[in-house]
Amino acid sequence: MDRITRLKGNRFFALSVESAGSSFGVPWWLNVMGDHAGLSVLDCGASPIAARQALDCGVGWAICRVNAAQLRTLDSYDQYHGRLLTLRPPSSRIHNLREHPHDSL
Repeated sequence: MDRITRLKGNRFFALSVESAGSSFGVPWWLNVMGDHAGLSVLDCGASPIAARQALDCGVGWAICRVNAAQLRTLDSYDQYHGRLLTLRPPSSRIHNLREHPHDSL
């Protein structure tokens, strides 16, 4: 990440692989991102606990596929408002199959 920052400045944005937060854990992502966790999105799958931990630890945004009640509860905290996503951001690659909520692997 430091090399990317030297080359690009703060003009980059990192997006984890699908469900990385619940698979590898938030500490792993923080280790990968180093001081640049605020410029990243960690996909936490269906784990609201991982999403909350990620946001508390300074990750910019977290993707969390939870039901509406869980999302409202998480989003009611000021520090999480606007930082929780329910879908992965669209990709510039046409073969990315996870851009719609009904898509599955």
